[in-house]
Amino acid sequence: QESKHEEITSANRQLKIEREVHQQELEDLRSELQNVKIKHERNTQELMKLHKQEKDDAEAQIRMLKMELLEEKNIVKTQCRQLEKIKNDCDKLTEELTQNEEENIKLRRKCEFVEQELEKKDKQISNEADHLRRIDEAKLQFKDQLRHLEMEQESILTMIGSEIDAACEIFSRDSMEKFKVIRS
Repeated sequence: QESKHEEITSANRQLKIEREVHQQELEDLRSELQNVKIKHERNTQELMKLHKQEKDDAEAQIRMLKMELLEEKNIVKTQCRQLEKIKNDCDKLTEELTQNEEENIKLRRKCEFVEQELEKKDKQISNEADHLRRIDEAKLQFKDQLRHLEMEQESILTMIGSEIDAACEIFSRDSMEKFKVIRS
């Protein structure tokens, strides 16, 4: 019985020691668990801060991208309006070019007509110039003939005058007075 009692006492001591060891291990585990919880909490908070920072950065970047998108949309609208204006200007210029080409064709035809008229007038003037030249030549010939005829007339008149003088002298031999009357 005593041996059993010693065994029981020994077993109780052993149990107590094991319980203390288990209690110590449990305390250590609880302490480690608490440390792990604290570390986990710290990591979670750091992750939350990091996540919040990343979220803020992402939101800032999204805001910036939205602003850039808005600016680009405005630029696109402006460029679309400018493109529309350029298209309208292009259409107007094309229309003006077509009208100018039509006017140019009309002016070319008119120019060709005027050139033809000028050629006709040039030929006419040339013909008239030839005619005038012939008239001038004929005029010079007539002047020469007239001069020749005037000289001939003068010589004939001189001859007639001489003959009249001679006849007068013949008639006036009898009377000098008659001669004076005839001469006058």
